[in-house]
Amino acid sequence: MEALHRTRDAMVRFCVEEANIKEEDVPKMECFTCNIGDAGEVETLFGEIYNVFQRYPLHMVNCAGYCENFAAVDYPAQNAHDLMGVNLLGAFYLSQCFAKPLIEHNISGGSIVLIASMSGKIVNTPQNQCIYNASKAGVIHLAKSLAAEWGALMHPIRVNTLSPGYTATPLTRNVVSGDASLAAEWTRRVPLGRMAHPREMAGAVLFLLANDASSYTTGEDVLVDGGYSVW
Repeated sequence: MEALHRTRDAMVRFCVEEANIKEEDVPKMECFTCNIGDAGEVETLFGEIYNVFQRYPLHMVNCAGYCENFAAVDYPAQNAHDLMGVNLLGAFYLSQCFAKPLIEHNISGGSIVLIASMSGKIVNTPQNQCIYNASKAGVIHLAKSLAAEWGALMHPIRVNTLSPGYTATPLTRNVVSGDASLAAEWTRRVPLGRMAHPREMAGAVLFLLANDASSYTTGEDVLVDGGYSVW
């Protein structure tokens, strides 16, 4: 939680120092934690959010998830269960709790972006990660299914996915730090010749999230992979 508070404070400083927003005009920010693979915890989370802000959120981005590498025949059953619980069911639980009050109270303007992965459309190589790939394919189709169901509402809720390619997050850098050949293999297959920086996902997320930019876009998957999947 301390790390989250530091991130929140850094965001406030950025708004003031870089975006020239008066500190009193910076939107209220707060930090919450939960296990998104637990439906009860997610429901409690949304209750806490409402208690703090006294309104229901209209926009949600879910980027929580993780990857493990096992050969399929050696994949531990509990690991597979846990990963699916966070990556796929977690995305569903969050979307469900986000949408429920908007539907019950006829609130308009709801928009969801679920972070999937190019792994939901292609098979990564050389690493084995069948359950991760399946979970992200599930996220993409979950979003399409929710978009179809919630698009028919009196006040539609748009649901889209963003599928990043290899991105230089701290987690990814930790994976490749001990294996230079793996990083080289990944970037060799990317036409742009490098991994993405996290900030390069921001534009696509903002487009999908913002109703004034993508009001007629729902059920779509935007692939931001540097061209990896063209082969």
